[in-house]
Amino acid sequence: MSREWRYLEIGDFLLIAEAVTGIPAEVLGESDRVVSQADSALHVPQSGFAGTEVYPGFEDKAAILCARLIQNHPLPDGNKRTAFLCMIEFIERNGFRLRSRPGDSPSSIADVLVGLAAHTMSEQDFIVWVTGRIRED
Repeated sequence: MSREWRYLEIGDFLLIAEAVTGIPAEVLGESDRVVSQADSALHVPQSGFAGTEVYPGFEDKAAILCARLIQNHPLPDGNKRTAFLCMIEFIERNGFRLRSRPGDSPSSIADVLVGLAAHTMSEQDFIVWVTGRIRED
């Protein structure tokens, strides 16, 4: 039996983005670009074809959510922080936790996110990075 994942919706994204940017969610929601770019990224973790999921593993879904939000760059500022917090929200609402590993620090995590944004870290490498840090709650 397959598990039903609890995915983020555009309202969730807008509230997290408001907390990061200080721009009211209502204002962000009035921007077609913000909504379309974010909504597109939010749907990637649940994408599939003919009953086959593109990202079947939970860790894959969490990582690809963050990666695509960063790469779609829907916000004027705060995309990496918002994407990371969206990933954490997705992880936690599904009964897991993102745990740090030895050597993790705020600056090393920021370096990972910058690498993902600059395409010096691949999505696959990011999935591996995330996989090593997710634990069931």
